[in-house]
Amino acid sequence: MKWKKRALAALLAALCLLTACGEGGLGGDDGPVDTVEVSDAYFGMAWYQNGTLNPVLDSTSINRLLCEALYEGLFEVSGNFTAQNVLCASYAGDGTTFTFTLRDDVTFWSGEKLTAADVVASLQAAQYNEASPYHNRLTEVASIEALSGSEVRIVLSSPNINFPRLLDIPIYRQGSAESGDFADGTGPFQPVKDGNQWKLEANESWHGGFLGSIRHITLVPMTRADAAESSFRTGDVSLLREPRIAPDGAGTIIGGSIDTVRTASADLHYLGVNYSNPYLANAKVRQALSAALGRQSLCDTQLQTFATPAVLPVNPQPAADGLTLNMSADTETAARLLREGLEQAGGAGDTGQDDGEADTDEEDSETDTDEDDADGEAGGTDTGSGGASGGDAALSIRLLVNANNTFKVAAAEQIAASWKAVGVSVTVDRQPYETYVSMLQSGDFDVYYGETLLTPDFDLRPLLSSGGSLNYGGYSSQTMSAAVAAARSGDNLAAFYTAFAEEMPFIPIAFECGQLIIRKGLIDNFSPAPYNAFAGLEEWTSSGE
Repeated sequence: MKWKKRALAALLAALCLLTACGEGGLGGDDGPVDTVEVSDAYFGMAWYQNGTLNPVLDSTSINRLLCEALYEGLFEVSGNFTAQNVLCASYAGDGTTFTFTLRDDVTFWSGEKLTAADVVASLQAAQYNEASPYHNRLTEVASIEALSGSEVRIVLSSPNINFPRLLDIPIYRQGSAESGDFADGTGPFQPVKDGNQWKLEANESWHGGFLGSIRHITLVPMTRADAAESSFRTGDVSLLREPRIAPDGAGTIIGGSIDTVRTASADLHYLGVNYSNPYLANAKVRQALSAALGRQSLCDTQLQTFATPAVLPVNPQPAADGLTLNMSADTETAARLLREGLEQAGGAGDTGQDDGEADTDEEDSETDTDEDDADGEAGGTDTGSGGASGGDAALSIRLLVNANNTFKVAAAEQIAASWKAVGVSVTVDRQPYETYVSMLQSGDFDVYYGETLLTPDFDLRPLLSSGGSLNYGGYSSQTMSAAVAAARSGDNLAAFYTAFAEEMPFIPIAFECGQLIIRKGLIDNFSPAPYNAFAGLEEWTSSGE
């Protein structure tokens, strides 16, 4: 059964008649008009009841998905990783000091108006609590303060021109998280208690306008944080965020009458190298290993078409002048670079340091967080026992990979074949996850297959900085540190891309796509953003099937 609801359109029509559509009326494009069929189709979402009801502190994946229906941030990260205004009307900033002006038409479910004090309290809850999944986004915030009822100023300890991308952190009404119920939010849906049960109802006062075809969501209580997948299979849960390239034993593909929708992500697959190996410490050797890779082929085969190839560690790949971002293998160039690099390394014993100097930039040292480590894997570089000897091979390499992930093992085998084609002898070292991590930490590798979930501003310092949390291979370069700092300040992004391509301190492979699974026919025009499944819901339609 389905029915139509056009209350807003009827109201506008009535007002138009009363005013004869004259001056002061609501004719024209002055307001949203509901022309979308509203469906009574079942829509269920998982809710882990043992999690916190504070959206800034809850780190369970199913509750973070639920929070996307309930809460909003100052910004939303778009599919091309730009910051789109949501609760923020406008802002100004020089990379270090930012002033954000709030929208004046936003109220919480309670009817209270959004204020700067609410924003400050929400962001500080993430800043001061290391358990928050958003904590590492705010580690370089020196101060957060309300300048007025509608203005917030944030000062950073070091420049980051892309800082607004980090501010999709949920905002809730100050003090409401201590109530014992859901913290008071501004999102398109609001929780309503029906007896002893909670459900979500459309927030008819939502500042975003028309809510699309879905007005009711059933909350399905979970007693385990990992129980959502089984409830999806039974039909109780209608929407699920699930990785495709997951460790063995994880539900990677769900069949049946479903729609699978992919999103862009900052989940980087890459190859880390060991700089204690004098051959791998040579930049031309690393360039050769990169040029030999058929990235598009890897994405189309072993990565299940659920990844986009990447030569540079940013998503999407930039249109950088003077750089060739070849996603196919270039064996001729790779063989030439390998020959030149091995000659240099054999003659000079290059260690990869700039003029023999160690990096002394202490500012770049970071601690590892959940956003540094995707699907339980550490990402980093390994030091190993490779060398220039190996029978007829020009170079011998041991490639470490997590044996618990068959997708990555297959990718490592294909990478090994690509390198063998240019004269590199490769041993794929498959190790159980725990051993894999231990070997990363001890530097027991030549090259390793890594995966890391970067922050939305693509902060690479954990991988590139001396002492960085993911810098297992011991990379150090003052030149690269300076290029990273300049890019973060907005001074010369192109120079960073050039420096990275020339140095290739680690070897990007691809960005894994995010995956949302939804019941077929439930929603048309479903177009989620990377961190918000409910983005664009005003365009949703439903057949009610």
